[in-house]
Formats: sequence, structure tokens, C-alpha cells
Amino acid sequence: MLETRRSRLSVGVAGLPILAVVIAIDVWVAGCHRAEDTSVSHPSQPVSNSSAGEPIVELSPSQLPAIKIQPVGSYLFRLEKKGIGSIDFDNKLYFDNNLSVQVFPPRQGRIAKAVAELGDQVQKGQLLYTINTSREDEVEVASPITGQVTSVNASVGLEVQPGKPPAPYAVADVSRKWMIANVPESDSRFIQLGQPVEVTATAYPARVFEGSIIKIFPAVDWNTHRIMTRLQIADPSNELRSGMLAECVIRVQEPTEATAVPANAVVREPDGIMTAWVTTDQHHFSQRVIKTGLQQDERVQVLDGLRRGELVVTDGAIFLSNMLQAPPSD
Repeated sequence: MLETRRSRLSVGVAGLPILAVVIAIDVWVAGCHRAEDTSVSHPSQPVSNSSAGEPIVELSPSQLPAIKIQPVGSYLFRLEKKGIGSIDFDNKLYFDNNLSVQVFPPRQGRIAKAVAELGDQVQKGQLLYTINTSREDEVEVASPITGQVTSVNASVGLEVQPGKPPAPYAVADVSRKWMIANVPESDSRFIQLGQPVEVTATAYPARVFEGSIIKIFPAVDWNTHRIMTRLQIADPSNELRSGMLAECVIRVQEPTEATAVPANAVVREPDGIMTAWVTTDQHHFSQRVIKTGLQQDERVQVLDGLRRGELVVTDGAIFLSNMLQAPPSD
């Protein structure tokens, strides 16, 4: 009987290591099942994509309405620089007789009445002044062109005659105006004579006046660090007035078509890196590092990191980045 008990005790002691191994396996399997259950119950937790090295966020059906998706496209970007300033008249109109029409009387006489004033806008055929001739009749003298009165030498009683300067009146075509525009010093290397410009005056915010650069001044303002330029602008309806505030856009080069996304699709991360969120199944979203270029009209040029046609998150990109930084807790 003593031998039997020893035999049973020996078997029981020998079986303890096997039992411990079995229990450890059961605990490990149970742990794996719990890990799988956790990933299913929290689909918005970020996971690592080992193939591309890009962080991924998975959204639940209830979270999908918070974002909008569209394909990466292209946009026609224009390399432009801006300046601010004011409208002016070509000052030479007021002292260069070659730029204005001298309005002499048809016969000798004395000024009887001066009708138009300096700076008045006049139409072709509009009365400027009258003279009394030796015949004691009054002769009316009208403007030969539509423009602005730039000179008046018509005092009542002054004797005048055809072709003898100074002319009683001078009228100039002011359908072209100047703009004195100040451009940031850092942009001066892009500015050249003859470049086309678009001018918008504060008084006419919806209007665009076309023109070009006709002079670049050599000095930079010490206080503002801006360089002064003179623009010539077409104003056929003579709407612009001297002194009006205006802004100009200088077209530095021809438009270039490039890969682009809406501005809302680009997220500037805390470390300064630009990112976007792409998807292939509209359920899992990968964070992609991108390199950006020009930005115009709420479009951002993408130099690297995205291909045309890829699906990118336009609205809700910041929402995804925030989830990656601080994913939801249990």
C-alpha cells in the first residue's frame, strides 16, 4: 500500500509542468480574443500601416458624415505679385502740349465767357468758351474731343487769335490713367517693365481695370521697404479719379496648370509639416505628408505627395488629424 501511494504521488508531481503549460496557453488565447474584440468595438482607433508607413484612421458609419471626399484635380495657377497705391493722372497732360489738344478760336477776338473749368470732363462738341469779334458777334468755341480740361487761359476780355499761344483751353484724352503702386521689396526681383497688371479700386470693388507697368523707380522706401512703380491703366469710361485707393495684381508669368486640392484638404501639423488624408475605400483614411506650392482662389498647389485622381478628404481633414493625435478612449 505504501508503494502504491508513492507511485500516485510521483505521477501527480510529474504532471504539474504539463498542467502549467496548458493553463498559460489558455490565458494567451483568451488575451488574443479580447484584443480582437477591442479593435472591432473601437473602429476609430489609429493603427499603423506597415506597408506604406502611413498612420491610418478608421471611421465608423456614424463618423463618416463629418467628412467630404473628392478626387485630387488640377488648377490653373498664376504667379502673381500684389501692390497697393492710388490712382493718378498723367501729370504731363497738364504741361505737355503734345499730349493735349489746344483749343484756339476760329477768328481773332476777345474772351466773352469762359464756360468750362479746369478739370472738367467734357464731351466732343461741348461748349468751352465764347469770344466777341470785331464784327460785334459772339462766336462759340466747342471741345474737339471728349476728355478733360487740362488748361484754361481764358480770362474775360483777353484778346485771343488762331494759333497764337497760349491757347484759351486745352483738352486731353484721359481714358488712360496712372496708378502709383508700392510693391514689397522682397518681390522686386519679379517686377519688370511691360508686365500686365489688373487694378481694382476701392470705389469699384467688382471692376477690374487692365494695364501695364511703365516705370520702376530705383529706390526702396526705407520705412515701408517697398519699391514704387507706375502703372498705366485703361479707363475708357473715365471712372477713376485722382487719389482713389487701389490694389494691383501683377502677372509675373503665364498661368501654369498643376496638381491641386482645396485649401481645406491641407493640414498644417504642429511640427510645421503639411499633410492630407487619402482613402481607397472611403472607410480607412491614411495620413500623407505632402509638399505644397502656390495658393490661389482657395486652391493649393501640390508639388509632391499626391497624384491626380486619388481620393482626398476635403472637409474634415483637421478632424482626422485630431483623432490621430488624441484618439477616443473607452
